[in-house]
Amino acid sequence: MDRFVETLVWWVVLCGLWLLTLSTFPTPELVAAVAVSLPCAAAATVARRAVGASWRVRPGWARWLPPLPVAVLADTVRVLAAVLRRPVVRGERGRLLRVAPRPESDKRYAATQRALAVLALSLSPGSVVVGAANDPDREGDGEGDGDGDELLLHVLADGSPRMNEVIER
Repeated sequence: MDRFVETLVWWVVLCGLWLLTLSTFPTPELVAAVAVSLPCAAAATVARRAVGASWRVRPGWARWLPPLPVAVLADTVRVLAAVLRRPVVRGERGRLLRVAPRPESDKRYAATQRALAVLALSLSPGSVVVGAANDPDREGDGEGDGDGDELLLHVLADGSPRMNEVIER
């Protein structure tokens, strides 16, 4: 029964994501969404169980959601305005920030928090998570050594609302 419920949840999420990409809802697209998302949901259930992963979500993380659409819209405008003023030349714009989500003592929560933070920070077109702030394969940037939970965020368009500040609260 657990596998059925998990597959059903995956199916609803994946089907919903497909439908979010549509501007209109023609019948062939609806049929494709329903049909294609079902085997993907089954594969997601099998894959998650194969790696033994589980997501532990804290209700407080839902506070990241309200500012997210505003940040995406604002960053879209800022990025387009910057490009229209002057095209971005490699290495010319942007800055790197360290983002440290609130520490989690339970590793299961910490892994989920980190994954959701990367998603929330990278959804906006003005920023992208480029790695861990203390990645040994990355050249040092002269800042602290990080604690393993810090993320390195490249910010192209900066302004309010700042998702990195929301994540760190």
